[in-house]
Amino acid sequence: MNRAQRTLAAGLFVVAWGTNVSTPLILRYQDRLGLTDTGAVGIFTIYVGGILLALLFAGQLSDRVGRRPLVVPFTALSAIASLILIPGRDSLLLLLTGRLLLGAVSGAVLSVGTAWLVELSDGPVDDARRVRLASLTTTMVYIGFGFGPISSAVYEAVGPAPLVVPYLVHAGTTTAVLVLMLGLRETKPPDPAIPLRPRLGVPAHARADFFRVLAPASIWVFGFPSTSFALFPVILRDAIGGLDVLIAGLTGMVTAVAALLSRPIISRAGSTRDALRSALWMGSGGYVLGSTAFLTDWWWIVPAAAILLGAASGTILTAGLALTDAIADAGNRGSLSATFYLGAYCGMAMPVIITGMAAVVSLPAALGIVTAASTAVAALVTVRLRTPLRPGRPGRAERAPLP
Repeated sequence: MNRAQRTLAAGLFVVAWGTNVSTPLILRYQDRLGLTDTGAVGIFTIYVGGILLALLFAGQLSDRVGRRPLVVPFTALSAIASLILIPGRDSLLLLLTGRLLLGAVSGAVLSVGTAWLVELSDGPVDDARRVRLASLTTTMVYIGFGFGPISSAVYEAVGPAPLVVPYLVHAGTTTAVLVLMLGLRETKPPDPAIPLRPRLGVPAHARADFFRVLAPASIWVFGFPSTSFALFPVILRDAIGGLDVLIAGLTGMVTAVAALLSRPIISRAGSTRDALRSALWMGSGGYVLGSTAFLTDWWWIVPAAAILLGAASGTILTAGLALTDAIADAGNRGSLSATFYLGAYCGMAMPVIITGMAAVVSLPAALGIVTAASTAVAALVTVRLRTPLRPGRPGRAERAPLP
């Protein structure tokens, strides 16, 4: 990994950090603004709207105008969004606006930044390097995801102005990283022939593989962890008692740290395809544990569920990005990466989906339905991965067979 890649990785970290600074504080916003459980979870998931809008256009736009014009300005927007969340403590509208902006930032920077990270390589991009870079992306993203909630939760317990200071620290750090990012070189020459209209960017030869394997798997990249740190602490807060914010922050950190197990899981599995299969089954097991915690009020087993859900999430992201890059053609890496993230971020709505279903049936039934859905996807992908995926056409370097 060269200096430019380390700098960009730092940018991915601060963006991921910013998305979760407010996560454990949702419980305080709920009390301060008098919100229901659905309203509290909505604060977390509204930024999915910003993510989806960004992902529809960011990858395509970056293939047209380059990587820098998107990644650098949107990283700056991460700091601005944190500052907006400060007055948001007394205004639901500003709170939702800040979260929406963080969604747009996350969608643009993480998807386009992933493609840029690969292109900043000094040498050929073979299978081994592809997995290393995908692991680097996963590591920085999940360290950021985990650092955000635990830092906010710990500060909330010991420091003054907990709805202000964590955002100021994030905005200041992001500004410092942004200064370093200004020196990154462009890797994608502008191509005005690429249209601006949204396009999934899936090459014709890869559509069957993508929509039968990678698309259904991508939903659980964030479907698993969002349930872990945005839903379980909320629905179990009465059982947890006065430690609710601290436990919410701890759950977020455990989820993110567990995601860093993706590299050893892939190594032990032997291939990214086998790892993808194992991760989906692992996540379904995490749902079973989390649902059991809710049904029994045994909130102390939520961290165990968080380990399974986090490890599953990180492994799906690493394996999914590696396989996505391998089936991409030279001219659509940005678009295809954004398309994978589009599916991943749809999973962020899982807490709202569950609470929405609970209003129609019951919360235990809703948890059971989602657990059954994740199990069905695991079975489906397991069957379909018995046939090897087809690699894309060579780009900057010749591609080896898919892992």
